[in-house]
Amino acid sequence: MDMSRMRRVGAALGTAAAMVVALAGTGASAAPAGNGEEGRLAGVVQAAPSAPRHFMVYYRAWRDKTMKGVNTDLPDDNWITMYDIPYGVDVVNVFSYVPRGQEDRAKPFYDTLKSSYGPYLHARGIKMVRGIGYSDLLKVPHAGETPTKEECDRYARTLVADKVTSLGLDGMDIDMEDYPTTAQAAVSDMVIKSLSKYLGPKASNGTVFIYDTNGSNLLPLRNVADSFDFISYQQYGSRSDRTARALEDYRSLVPASRFVPGLAFPEEGDMNNRWLDATEPYLESNVYDIASYANKRGLGGMFMYALDRDGRTYDDHDLNHIVPSTLLWTKTAIAQTRGMTLDKARAAANHFLDRHQASKPVDPAIRKAVAQGETLYDIDKAILGPDYEGAYDPSFDPTLEEYLSTIDLQDLYKALGRADELLADGKTHPADKVAVLVKARSGALETLTARTYTAADISMRTDVLNRVLDSLTAVHKEKGPQTPGGQRDKTKPAVNRKDPGKADKHKAHGGDRLAATGSDVGPVLLALILLAAGAPAVTMARRRPDRVGRRS
Repeated sequence: MDMSRMRRVGAALGTAAAMVVALAGTGASAAPAGNGEEGRLAGVVQAAPSAPRHFMVYYRAWRDKTMKGVNTDLPDDNWITMYDIPYGVDVVNVFSYVPRGQEDRAKPFYDTLKSSYGPYLHARGIKMVRGIGYSDLLKVPHAGETPTKEECDRYARTLVADKVTSLGLDGMDIDMEDYPTTAQAAVSDMVIKSLSKYLGPKASNGTVFIYDTNGSNLLPLRNVADSFDFISYQQYGSRSDRTARALEDYRSLVPASRFVPGLAFPEEGDMNNRWLDATEPYLESNVYDIASYANKRGLGGMFMYALDRDGRTYDDHDLNHIVPSTLLWTKTAIAQTRGMTLDKARAAANHFLDRHQASKPVDPAIRKAVAQGETLYDIDKAILGPDYEGAYDPSFDPTLEEYLSTIDLQDLYKALGRADELLADGKTHPADKVAVLVKARSGALETLTARTYTAADISMRTDVLNRVLDSLTAVHKEKGPQTPGGQRDKTKPAVNRKDPGKADKHKAHGGDRLAATGSDVGPVLLALILLAAGAPAVTMARRRPDRVGRRS
Protein backbone atom coordinates (compact mmCIF):
# COMPACT_ATOMS: atom_id res chain seq x y z
CA MET A 1 0.00 0.00 0.00
CA ASP A 2 1.48 3.37 -0.98
CA MET A 3 1.66 6.17 1.59
CA SER A 4 -0.85 8.45 -0.15
CA ARG A 5 -3.48 5.72 -0.09
CA MET A 6 -2.59 4.83 3.48
CA ARG A 7 -3.13 8.42 4.56
CA ARG A 8 -6.49 8.61 2.72
CA VAL A 9 -7.68 5.48 4.47
CA GLY A 10 -6.32 6.80 7.75
CA ALA A 11 -8.32 10.02 7.35
CA ALA A 12 -11.50 8.00 7.13
CA LEU A 13 -10.62 6.21 10.33
CA GLY A 14 -10.09 9.38 12.35
CA THR A 15 -7.42 11.99 13.06
CA ALA A 16 -5.47 10.15 15.75
CA ALA A 17 -5.54 6.84 13.90
CA ALA A 18 -4.33 8.55 10.75
CA MET A 19 -1.41 10.06 12.64
CA VAL A 20 -0.45 6.68 14.08
CA VAL A 21 -0.65 5.03 10.65
CA ALA A 22 1.39 7.78 8.99
CA LEU A 23 4.03 7.72 11.70
CA ALA A 24 4.34 3.96 11.52
CA GLY A 25 4.75 4.13 7.77
CA THR A 26 7.49 6.77 7.76
CA GLY A 27 9.52 5.70 10.76
CA ALA A 28 9.42 9.26 12.05
CA SER A 29 11.51 8.70 15.13
CA ALA A 30 14.33 6.80 13.49
CA ALA A 31 17.70 8.53 13.59
CA PRO A 32 21.06 7.49 12.25
CA ALA A 33 22.65 5.28 14.84
CA GLY A 34 25.52 2.93 15.39
CA ASN A 35 26.33 -0.23 13.48
CA GLY A 36 24.65 0.56 10.18
CA GLU A 37 21.28 1.91 11.19
CA GLU A 38 20.69 4.84 8.85
CA GLY A 39 17.25 6.35 9.43
CA ARG A 40 16.70 9.99 8.59
CA LEU A 41 19.62 12.19 7.62
CA ALA A 42 17.98 15.57 8.11
CA GLY A 43 16.86 17.42 11.20
CA VAL A 44 17.56 15.15 14.13
CA VAL A 45 21.18 14.49 13.26
CA GLN A 46 22.06 18.14 13.83
CA ALA A 47 21.40 17.80 17.53
CA ALA A 48 24.64 18.79 19.22
CA PRO A 49 25.68 22.45 18.96
CA SER A 50 28.94 23.49 17.36
CA ALA A 51 32.03 22.70 19.41
CA PRO A 52 33.91 25.64 20.95
CA ARG A 53 37.09 24.04 19.57
CA HIS A 54 38.02 21.29 17.15
CA PHE A 55 37.89 17.60 17.89
CA MET A 56 39.20 15.48 15.04
CA VAL A 57 39.28 11.71 14.76
CA TYR A 58 41.25 9.55 12.38
CA TYR A 59 38.80 7.04 10.93
CA ARG A 60 40.63 3.97 9.64
CA ALA A 61 38.55 3.11 6.61
CA TRP A 62 39.86 -0.46 6.28
CA ARG A 63 38.14 -1.24 9.60
CA ASP A 64 34.71 -0.05 8.47
CA LYS A 65 32.00 -2.73 8.31
CA THR A 66 31.59 -2.19 4.58
CA MET A 67 35.27 -2.93 3.87
CA LYS A 68 35.93 -6.63 4.29
CA GLY A 69 39.29 -8.33 3.94
CA VAL A 70 41.21 -5.16 3.09
CA ASN A 71 44.66 -4.45 4.59
CA THR A 72 44.22 -7.13 7.24
CA ASP A 73 45.27 -10.64 8.17
CA LEU A 74 42.81 -10.96 11.08
CA PRO A 75 39.69 -13.13 10.75
CA ASP A 76 37.48 -10.94 12.96
CA ASP A 77 34.62 -8.95 11.48
CA ASN A 78 34.85 -5.17 11.47
CA TRP A 79 32.33 -3.53 13.77
CA ILE A 80 32.42 0.26 13.28
CA THR A 81 30.57 2.51 10.83
CA MET A 82 30.65 6.25 10.38
CA TYR A 83 27.26 6.44 12.10
CA ASP A 84 29.11 5.56 15.32
CA ILE A 85 31.24 8.71 15.29
CA PRO A 86 30.54 10.56 18.56
CA TYR A 87 28.91 13.97 18.77
CA GLY A 88 31.31 16.85 19.33
CA VAL A 89 33.60 15.58 16.57
CA ASP A 90 33.78 18.26 13.86
CA VAL A 91 36.53 16.90 11.59
CA VAL A 92 36.96 13.31 10.39
CA ASN A 93 40.19 12.33 8.73
CA VAL A 94 39.27 9.53 6.32
CA PHE A 95 42.45 7.51 6.72
CA SER A 96 42.79 4.69 4.24
CA TYR A 97 45.25 2.31 2.69
CA VAL A 98 44.15 -0.19 0.06
CA PRO A 99 46.82 -2.69 -1.04
CA ARG A 100 47.09 -3.27 -4.76
CA GLY A 101 44.67 -5.94 -5.91
CA GLN A 102 42.14 -5.24 -3.12
CA GLU A 103 40.41 -2.30 -4.80
CA ASP A 104 37.18 -4.23 -5.46
CA ARG A 105 36.88 -5.16 -1.78
CA ALA A 106 37.33 -1.51 -0.79
CA LYS A 107 34.75 -0.20 -3.28
CA PRO A 108 31.67 -0.75 -1.03
CA PHE A 109 33.15 1.64 1.54
CA TYR A 110 33.79 4.40 -0.97
CA ASP A 111 30.35 3.92 -2.49
CA THR A 112 28.78 4.17 0.96
CA LEU A 113 30.97 7.17 1.80
CA LYS A 114 29.53 9.08 -1.13
CA SER A 115 25.94 7.89 -0.91
CA SER A 116 25.30 7.65 2.83
CA TYR A 117 28.15 8.38 5.23
CA GLY A 118 29.03 11.71 3.65
CA PRO A 119 25.49 13.14 3.63
CA TYR A 120 24.96 11.92 7.21
CA LEU A 121 28.16 13.52 8.53
CA HIS A 122 27.50 16.71 6.58
CA ALA A 123 24.03 16.91 8.11
CA ARG A 124 25.77 16.85 11.49
CA GLY A 125 28.06 19.69 10.43
CA ILE A 126 31.14 17.45 10.27
CA LYS A 127 33.92 18.10 7.73
CA MET A 128 35.76 15.19 6.14
CA VAL A 129 39.35 15.40 4.96
CA ARG A 130 41.72 13.06 3.16
CA GLY A 131 45.42 12.95 3.99
CA ILE A 132 48.34 12.98 1.59
CA GLY A 133 52.02 12.70 2.41
CA TYR A 134 54.30 15.73 2.14
CA SER A 135 56.25 13.95 -0.58
CA ASP A 136 53.11 14.02 -2.77
CA LEU A 137 53.40 17.81 -2.92
CA LEU A 138 56.71 17.40 -4.72
CA LYS A 139 55.37 15.19 -7.54
CA VAL A 140 54.38 18.09 -9.77
CA PRO A 141 54.53 17.17 -13.46
CA HIS A 142 56.78 19.81 -15.05
CA ALA A 143 58.62 20.47 -18.26
CA GLY A 144 61.60 22.46 -17.04
CA GLU A 145 64.15 21.96 -14.32
CA THR A 146 61.70 23.11 -11.61
CA PRO A 147 57.88 23.42 -11.64
CA THR A 148 56.31 26.72 -12.59
CA LYS A 149 53.42 28.38 -10.73
CA GLU A 150 51.09 27.40 -13.55
CA GLU A 151 52.20 23.77 -13.36
CA CYS A 152 51.77 23.80 -9.57
CA ASP A 153 48.28 25.24 -9.89
CA ARG A 154 47.31 22.62 -12.46
CA TYR A 155 48.66 19.90 -10.17
CA ALA A 156 46.79 21.37 -7.20
CA ARG A 157 43.51 21.21 -9.11
CA THR A 158 44.24 17.56 -9.92
CA LEU A 159 44.90 16.77 -6.25
CA VAL A 160 41.66 18.43 -5.15
CA ALA A 161 39.65 16.61 -7.80
CA ASP A 162 41.22 13.23 -7.03
CA LYS A 163 41.49 13.34 -3.24
CA VAL A 164 38.58 15.58 -2.27
CA THR A 165 35.88 16.27 -4.84
CA SER A 166 35.65 12.74 -6.26
CA LEU A 167 34.77 11.38 -2.81
CA GLY A 168 32.48 14.20 -1.70
CA LEU A 169 34.95 15.29 0.99
CA ASP A 170 35.62 18.74 2.38
CA GLY A 171 39.36 19.15 2.49
CA MET A 172 42.88 17.82 2.72
CA ASP A 173 45.44 17.02 5.38
CA ILE A 174 49.15 17.36 4.61
CA ASP A 175 51.07 14.77 6.63
CA MET A 176 54.50 16.27 7.26
CA GLU A 177 56.99 13.79 8.71
CA ASP A 178 59.81 14.57 6.28
CA TYR A 179 62.88 16.80 6.36
CA PRO A 180 62.81 18.63 3.03
CA THR A 181 65.62 20.67 1.52
CA THR A 182 65.25 24.37 0.84
CA ALA A 183 64.65 23.61 -2.84
CA GLN A 184 61.93 21.08 -2.01
CA ALA A 185 60.28 23.51 0.40
CA ALA A 186 60.17 26.09 -2.39
CA VAL A 187 58.17 23.63 -4.53
CA SER A 188 55.83 22.64 -1.72
CA ASP A 189 55.26 26.33 -0.96
CA MET A 190 53.99 26.86 -4.50
CA VAL A 191 51.75 23.79 -4.40
CA ILE A 192 50.32 24.70 -0.98
CA LYS A 193 49.64 28.27 -2.12
CA SER A 194 47.86 26.86 -5.16
CA LEU A 195 45.85 24.44 -3.01
CA SER A 196 44.87 27.32 -0.73
CA LYS A 197 42.91 28.85 -3.61
CA TYR A 198 40.53 25.88 -3.41
CA LEU A 199 40.78 24.70 0.19
CA GLY A 200 40.96 26.20 3.65
CA PRO A 201 40.58 29.69 5.13
CA LYS A 202 41.83 31.59 2.06
CA ALA A 203 39.30 29.84 -0.20
CA SER A 204 36.40 30.95 2.04
CA ASN A 205 34.21 28.15 0.68
CA GLY A 206 33.63 25.99 3.76
CA THR A 207 36.48 23.60 3.00
CA VAL A 208 39.27 22.53 5.39
CA PHE A 209 43.05 22.52 4.95
CA ILE A 210 45.21 20.98 7.71
CA TYR A 211 48.95 20.78 8.29
CA ASP A 212 49.75 17.61 10.19
CA THR A 213 53.15 17.05 11.79
CA ASN A 214 55.04 15.35 14.60
CA GLY A 215 57.99 17.71 14.88
CA SER A 216 59.08 21.34 14.89
CA ASN A 217 60.69 21.74 11.49
CA LEU A 218 59.35 25.17 10.48
CA LEU A 219 60.96 25.35 7.05
CA PRO A 220 58.06 23.85 5.03
CA LEU A 221 55.47 25.85 7.01
CA ARG A 222 57.09 29.26 7.42
CA ASN A 223 55.85 30.81 4.16
CA VAL A 224 52.43 29.12 4.05
CA ALA A 225 51.18 28.95 7.66
CA ASP A 226 48.23 31.21 6.89
CA SER A 227 46.99 28.71 4.28
CA PHE A 228 45.88 26.21 6.93
CA ASP A 229 42.88 26.10 9.25
CA PHE A 230 44.95 24.53 12.01
CA ILE A 231 48.11 22.59 12.78
CA SER A 232 47.50 19.07 14.09
CA TYR A 233 50.41 17.91 16.19
CA GLN A 234 51.06 14.18 16.64
CA GLN A 235 52.43 13.70 20.12
CA TYR A 236 51.52 10.09 20.71
CA GLY A 237 52.59 8.77 24.09
CA SER A 238 53.39 12.27 25.40
CA ARG A 239 52.00 14.66 27.97
CA SER A 240 51.31 18.38 27.98
CA ASP A 241 54.92 19.33 28.68
CA ARG A 242 55.65 18.33 25.08
CA THR A 243 52.60 20.32 23.96
CA ALA A 244 53.96 23.39 25.72
CA ARG A 245 57.35 23.03 24.02
CA ALA A 246 55.75 22.63 20.59
CA LEU A 247 53.55 25.68 21.19
CA GLU A 248 56.67 27.69 21.92
CA ASP A 249 58.28 26.41 18.71
CA TYR A 250 55.28 27.32 16.56
CA ARG A 251 54.11 30.50 18.26
CA SER A 252 55.72 32.76 15.63
CA LEU A 253 53.62 31.10 12.92
CA VAL A 254 50.32 30.02 14.49
CA PRO A 255 48.42 31.09 17.63
CA ALA A 256 47.44 28.54 20.29
CA SER A 257 43.84 28.68 18.99
CA ARG A 258 45.02 27.02 15.77
CA PHE A 259 47.18 24.36 17.41
CA VAL A 260 45.57 20.92 17.85
CA PRO A 261 47.62 18.21 19.63
CA GLY A 262 46.66 14.56 19.27
CA LEU A 263 47.07 11.12 20.83
CA ALA A 264 46.58 7.55 19.63
CA PHE A 265 44.88 4.30 20.58
CA PRO A 266 46.83 1.01 20.27
CA GLU A 267 46.65 -0.42 16.77
CA GLU A 268 46.18 -4.14 16.33
CA GLY A 269 49.31 -6.07 15.47
CA ASP A 270 51.62 -3.18 16.39
CA MET A 271 54.72 -4.85 17.82
CA ASN A 272 56.79 -1.66 18.00
CA ASN A 273 54.87 1.25 19.53
CA ARG A 274 53.53 1.43 23.05
CA TRP A 275 51.76 4.77 23.27
CA LEU A 276 49.68 4.06 26.41
CA ASP A 277 47.71 7.30 26.04
CA ALA A 278 44.40 5.88 27.30
CA THR A 279 45.16 3.95 30.48
CA GLU A 280 43.48 4.06 33.86
CA PRO A 281 43.45 5.77 36.27
CA TYR A 282 41.85 8.43 34.10
CA LEU A 283 43.29 11.45 35.93
CA GLU A 284 46.80 10.13 35.29
CA SER A 285 46.21 9.37 31.61
CA ASN A 286 47.59 11.33 28.67
CA VAL A 287 44.05 11.68 27.34
CA TYR A 288 42.92 13.56 30.44
CA ASP A 289 46.11 15.62 30.50
CA ILE A 290 45.88 16.81 26.89
CA ALA A 291 42.09 17.30 26.89
CA SER A 292 42.29 19.42 30.03
CA TYR A 293 45.32 21.34 28.75
CA ALA A 294 43.57 22.09 25.44
CA ASN A 295 40.53 23.42 27.28
CA LYS A 296 42.34 25.47 29.93
CA ARG A 297 45.00 26.95 27.61
CA GLY A 298 42.60 27.82 24.79
CA LEU A 299 44.12 25.50 22.21
CA GLY A 300 42.37 24.73 18.96
CA GLY A 301 41.21 21.38 20.35
CA MET A 302 42.65 17.87 20.11
CA PHE A 303 42.45 14.73 18.02
CA MET A 304 42.55 10.97 18.49
CA TYR A 305 44.04 8.49 16.03
CA ALA A 306 42.40 5.08 15.34
CA LEU A 307 38.91 5.79 16.72
CA ASP A 308 37.83 2.16 16.33
CA ARG A 309 40.57 1.08 18.77
CA ASP A 310 39.24 3.20 21.63
CA GLY A 311 39.83 1.36 24.91
CA ARG A 312 42.06 -1.33 23.43
CA THR A 313 45.35 -2.32 25.03
CA TYR A 314 48.55 -4.06 23.98
CA ASP A 315 47.48 -7.24 25.73
CA ASP A 316 47.45 -10.34 23.58
CA HIS A 317 43.68 -10.51 23.04
CA ASP A 318 43.34 -6.86 22.03
CA LEU A 319 46.55 -6.85 20.01
CA ASN A 320 45.47 -9.76 17.83
CA HIS A 321 41.75 -9.19 17.50
CA ILE A 322 39.16 -6.66 16.36
CA VAL A 323 37.04 -5.84 19.40
CA PRO A 324 33.98 -3.52 19.47
CA SER A 325 34.19 -0.40 21.60
CA THR A 326 31.79 1.95 23.37
CA LEU A 327 34.21 4.80 22.48
CA LEU A 328 34.36 5.68 26.17
CA TRP A 329 37.71 7.49 26.04
CA THR A 330 36.86 9.54 22.96
CA LYS A 331 33.45 10.59 24.26
CA THR A 332 34.97 11.60 27.59
CA ALA A 333 37.83 13.48 25.94
CA ILE A 334 35.35 15.45 23.83
CA ALA A 335 33.42 16.45 26.94
CA GLN A 336 36.68 17.33 28.71
CA THR A 337 37.89 19.60 25.90
CA ARG A 338 34.49 21.33 25.89
CA GLY A 339 34.76 22.03 29.61
CA MET A 340 31.77 19.94 30.68
CA THR A 341 31.34 20.11 34.45
CA LEU A 342 30.68 17.13 36.70
CA ASP A 343 27.19 18.41 37.46
CA LYS A 344 26.35 18.65 33.76
CA ALA A 345 27.84 15.23 33.12
CA ARG A 346 25.74 13.74 35.92
CA ALA A 347 22.62 15.45 34.63
CA ALA A 348 23.26 14.15 31.11
CA ALA A 349 23.80 10.60 32.38
CA ASN A 350 20.62 10.62 34.45
CA HIS A 351 18.66 12.12 31.56
CA PHE A 352 19.79 9.21 29.39
CA LEU A 353 18.87 6.64 32.03
CA ASP A 354 15.49 8.28 32.64
CA ARG A 355 14.43 8.05 29.02
CA HIS A 356 15.71 4.48 28.60
CA GLN A 357 14.49 2.88 31.81
CA ALA A 358 11.02 2.26 30.36
CA SER A 359 12.50 -0.17 27.85
CA LYS A 360 15.44 -1.43 29.89
CA PRO A 361 15.43 -1.32 33.72
CA VAL A 362 18.36 0.52 35.26
CA ASP A 363 20.39 -1.32 37.89
CA PRO A 364 20.56 0.85 41.05
CA ALA A 365 24.32 0.30 40.98
CA ILE A 366 24.49 2.32 37.77
CA ARG A 367 22.60 5.22 39.34
CA LYS A 368 24.90 5.04 42.35
CA ALA A 369 28.01 5.08 40.16
CA VAL A 370 26.71 8.13 38.33
CA ALA A 371 25.95 9.91 41.61
CA GLN A 372 29.33 9.11 43.14
CA GLY A 373 31.51 9.58 40.05
CA GLU A 374 34.44 11.87 40.73
CA THR A 375 35.46 12.39 37.10
CA LEU A 376 33.75 12.67 33.72
CA TYR A 377 35.25 9.27 32.94
CA ASP A 378 33.67 7.69 36.05
CA ILE A 379 30.23 8.97 35.09
CA ASP A 380 30.50 7.93 31.45
CA LYS A 381 31.88 4.52 32.40
CA ALA A 382 28.89 3.88 34.68
CA ILE A 383 26.74 3.64 31.54
CA LEU A 384 29.28 2.64 28.89
CA GLY A 385 30.83 -0.03 31.10
CA PRO A 386 34.37 -1.36 31.16
CA ASP A 387 33.82 -2.84 27.70
CA TYR A 388 31.18 -3.19 24.98
CA GLU A 389 29.53 -6.32 26.38
CA GLY A 390 29.39 -4.85 29.90
CA ALA A 391 27.74 -1.59 28.87
CA TYR A 392 24.25 -0.63 29.97
CA ASP A 393 23.97 1.01 26.55
CA PRO A 394 26.99 1.57 24.26
CA SER A 395 25.22 4.40 22.42
CA PHE A 396 25.37 6.80 25.38
CA ASP A 397 27.04 10.03 24.29
CA PRO A 398 27.42 12.74 26.97
CA THR A 399 27.85 15.61 24.50
CA LEU A 400 24.72 14.63 22.60
CA GLU A 401 22.77 13.94 25.78
CA GLU A 402 23.62 17.37 27.20
CA TYR A 403 21.87 18.87 24.20
CA LEU A 404 18.93 16.46 24.28
CA SER A 405 18.30 17.40 27.92
CA THR A 406 17.27 20.86 26.71
CA ILE A 407 14.22 19.34 25.00
CA ASP A 408 11.22 19.15 27.36
CA LEU A 409 10.00 15.57 27.83
CA GLN A 410 7.55 16.13 30.68
CA ASP A 411 4.38 16.11 28.58
CA LEU A 412 5.48 12.90 26.87
CA TYR A 413 6.27 11.27 30.23
CA LYS A 414 2.79 12.25 31.46
CA ALA A 415 1.15 10.81 28.34
CA LEU A 416 3.08 7.56 28.75
CA GLY A 417 1.99 7.43 32.38
CA ARG A 418 -1.65 7.85 31.32
CA ALA A 419 -1.22 5.07 28.76
CA ASP A 420 0.24 2.69 31.35
CA GLU A 421 -2.56 3.45 33.81
CA LEU A 422 -5.26 2.89 31.22
CA LEU A 423 -3.75 -0.38 29.99
CA ALA A 424 -3.52 -1.66 33.57
CA ASP A 425 -6.82 -0.31 34.95
CA GLY A 426 -8.64 -3.66 34.72
CA LYS A 427 -11.45 -2.24 32.60
CA THR A 428 -12.61 -3.63 29.32
CA HIS A 429 -11.79 -1.35 26.40
CA PRO A 430 -12.56 -1.86 22.69
CA ALA A 431 -9.87 -4.12 21.28
CA ASP A 432 -9.28 -2.04 18.17
CA LYS A 433 -8.78 1.12 20.24
CA VAL A 434 -6.38 -0.69 22.57
CA ALA A 435 -4.38 -1.80 19.53
CA VAL A 436 -4.08 1.81 18.40
CA LEU A 437 -2.99 2.87 21.90
CA VAL A 438 -0.38 0.12 22.08
CA LYS A 439 0.99 1.23 18.71
CA ALA A 440 1.04 4.91 19.71
CA ARG A 441 2.74 4.09 23.00
CA SER A 442 5.31 1.92 21.25
CA GLY A 443 6.05 4.71 18.79
CA ALA A 444 6.46 7.22 21.63
CA LEU A 445 8.95 4.94 23.39
CA GLU A 446 10.81 4.35 20.14
CA THR A 447 11.31 8.08 19.74
CA LEU A 448 12.13 8.59 23.42
CA THR A 449 14.86 5.93 23.38
CA ALA A 450 16.27 6.76 19.95
CA ARG A 451 19.86 7.90 19.72
CA THR A 452 18.62 11.42 19.02
CA TYR A 453 15.40 13.34 18.36
CA THR A 454 14.12 16.87 17.93
CA ALA A 455 11.59 18.89 19.91
CA ALA A 456 9.23 18.45 16.96
CA ASP A 457 9.56 14.65 17.17
CA ILE A 458 8.68 14.69 20.87
CA SER A 459 5.77 17.09 20.36
CA MET A 460 4.35 14.97 17.55
CA ARG A 461 4.59 11.72 19.50
CA THR A 462 3.05 13.37 22.57
CA ASP A 463 0.16 14.78 20.54
CA VAL A 464 -0.55 11.43 18.88
CA LEU A 465 -0.51 9.56 22.18
CA ASN A 466 -2.75 12.13 23.91
CA ARG A 467 -5.23 12.07 21.02
CA VAL A 468 -5.45 8.30 21.19
CA LEU A 469 -5.85 8.39 24.98
CA ASP A 470 -8.53 11.07 24.85
CA SER A 471 -10.40 9.16 22.17
CA LEU A 472 -10.29 5.87 24.05
CA THR A 473 -11.33 7.50 27.31
CA ALA A 474 -14.24 9.17 25.53
CA VAL A 475 -15.33 5.86 24.04
CA HIS A 476 -15.35 4.20 27.45
CA LYS A 477 -17.37 7.01 29.02
CA GLU A 478 -19.86 7.28 26.18
CA LYS A 479 -20.54 3.57 25.97
CA GLY A 480 -21.61 3.49 29.57
CA PRO A 481 -21.46 0.51 31.98
CA GLN A 482 -19.96 -2.62 30.45
CA THR A 483 -20.65 -6.26 31.04
CA PRO A 484 -17.71 -8.63 31.67
CA GLY A 485 -17.92 -9.65 28.02
CA GLY A 486 -17.27 -6.15 26.81
CA GLN A 487 -20.86 -5.32 25.70
CA ARG A 488 -22.77 -2.43 27.14
CA ASP A 489 -25.24 -3.49 29.86
CA LYS A 490 -28.54 -2.61 28.15
CA THR A 491 -30.36 -2.73 31.49
CA LYS A 492 -28.44 0.44 32.44
CA PRO A 493 -28.96 3.30 30.00
CA ALA A 494 -25.87 5.01 28.62
CA VAL A 495 -25.35 8.60 29.55
CA ASN A 496 -25.21 11.24 26.87
CA ARG A 497 -22.79 13.93 28.05
CA LYS A 498 -24.66 16.69 26.16
CA ASP A 499 -28.07 15.54 27.29
CA PRO A 500 -28.10 13.10 30.24
CA GLY A 501 -31.73 12.28 29.55
CA LYS A 502 -31.09 10.78 26.21
CA ALA A 503 -29.53 7.43 25.36
CA ASP A 504 -26.07 7.63 23.84
CA LYS A 505 -25.92 7.65 20.08
CA HIS A 506 -22.56 6.53 18.72
CA LYS A 507 -20.98 9.25 16.56
CA ALA A 508 -17.87 8.55 14.56
CA HIS A 509 -17.08 12.25 14.28
CA GLY A 510 -17.88 13.22 17.88
CA GLY A 511 -16.29 12.10 21.14
CA ASP A 512 -15.02 8.88 19.59
CA ARG A 513 -12.42 10.30 17.24
CA LEU A 514 -11.09 6.84 16.38
CA ALA A 515 -14.43 5.35 15.48
CA ALA A 516 -15.49 4.79 11.89
CA THR A 517 -18.53 3.39 10.17
CA GLY A 518 -18.89 -0.36 9.89
CA SER A 519 -18.62 -3.16 12.42
CA ASP A 520 -15.29 -4.38 11.06
CA VAL A 521 -13.37 -1.12 11.56
CA GLY A 522 -11.30 -2.53 14.46
CA PRO A 523 -9.66 -5.31 12.44
CA VAL A 524 -9.17 -3.00 9.44
CA LEU A 525 -7.52 -0.33 11.57
CA LEU A 526 -5.28 -2.86 13.33
CA ALA A 527 -4.26 -4.41 10.02
CA LEU A 528 -3.38 -0.99 8.60
CA ILE A 529 -1.24 -0.12 11.60
CA LEU A 530 0.60 -3.42 11.51
CA LEU A 531 1.03 -3.18 7.74
CA ALA A 532 2.44 0.33 8.05
CA ALA A 533 4.90 -0.83 10.68
CA GLY A 534 5.93 -3.82 8.66
CA ALA A 535 4.84 -6.15 11.45
CA PRO A 536 3.13 -9.54 11.14
CA ALA A 537 -0.56 -9.77 11.94
CA VAL A 538 -1.22 -10.73 15.54
CA THR A 539 -4.20 -11.15 17.81
CA MET A 540 -4.32 -8.32 20.34
CA ALA A 541 -5.50 -9.43 23.76
CA ARG A 542 -6.53 -6.80 26.32
CA ARG A 543 -3.62 -6.84 28.69
CA ARG A 544 -0.84 -4.60 29.82
CA PRO A 545 1.87 -4.97 27.16
CA ASP A 546 5.50 -5.46 27.93
CA ARG A 547 7.42 -2.21 27.75
CA VAL A 548 8.94 -1.79 24.36
CA GLY A 549 11.59 0.42 22.87
CA ARG A 550 14.83 0.20 21.04
CA ARG A 551 18.45 0.81 21.70
CA SER A 552 20.17 2.64 18.91
